[in-house]
Amino acid sequence: MPSLGFGVQLLARGAGDPATSPFPSHKLLLEDGIRVEQLGFDAVWVPDHYYFERPWGIDTFPEVWTLLTAIAVKTEKIRLGSNVLSATFRHPGMLAKMAGALQELADGRLIVGIGAGNQVNENTAFGHNFERRIGAFKEYLPILTKLLAGETVTSEGRYFQLRDASLRTVVPHVPVWVASGGPQMFELTARCAEGWNMAGGGTDPAATREKYEGFAAACRAAGKNVNDFDVCKQTFVAIAPDEATKRRMTEELAVKNKVTPEELASRTIVETPDRMAARMRELTAVGVTHHIFAVVASDEWPNHSDTFELIAREVLLHVRA
Repeated sequence: MPSLGFGVQLLARGAGDPATSPFPSHKLLLEDGIRVEQLGFDAVWVPDHYYFERPWGIDTFPEVWTLLTAIAVKTEKIRLGSNVLSATFRHPGMLAKMAGALQELADGRLIVGIGAGNQVNENTAFGHNFERRIGAFKEYLPILTKLLAGETVTSEGRYFQLRDASLRTVVPHVPVWVASGGPQMFELTARCAEGWNMAGGGTDPAATREKYEGFAAACRAAGKNVNDFDVCKQTFVAIAPDEATKRRMTEELAVKNKVTPEELASRTIVETPDRMAARMRELTAVGVTHHIFAVVASDEWPNHSDTFELIAREVLLHVRA
């Protein structure tokens, strides 16, 4: 079974007025990535979107490959992951070439997290084929993994046609972790990937266990053992040093997200460090081997990176123990 790991998802933030400055700031997020390594996390993760529509408006996102490359050359030990690449955005041959280059620069620290894509509006706006993304991904993933393994690929599919395609170079091993949430994608993940990203799932351990058992069944059907897979889960978290701050933070985030506190609790864990550690231990018991903390911005933490330090200092050690 893979060892237990902890990562941080870098969320968009800027260093000035978004009307006159680039937002998010790749320079600021680079500093966050360096800080995450210094604090002892195992991985730093970057999302892949043009933008994301939220209840309160539109979030813009960093360019994942540029930012991961910058972090790679400024760090030494931390693993670098995409959470997750949308297969609709890039041809599998080009992605394989990009991944091979970054893996060399990163001395083997890259994890390619990838999924079929999940945001209809951004895909439609930029002319990507979102409607048939699942069928396309079933062709895409085998092409990608074969190219990364150094194979020459010929494929006469509905969506991709390759003839004697090869990267024509040695590619350092690139682990591929697939985000999947249902039977079709479970089967594809079990057959082609090394890791599974629990796409969504909220904060309920029972729902997480049900999804895990579904993937485990797909692994058995494919002649695989789920214990041989890295299993990662992103959890939105807001960490508070004490109960009073937790109450204020819960009220603030519910208002910002235009939801009730109960609805907020179904997708975001707002807790003090001891309770946060207990919640992470519950997910570990289900089968999660890599936790990705997506730290929700709060007015209680004007210095965003301080939240990383609190998690590293008062949560990780207790979960590992």
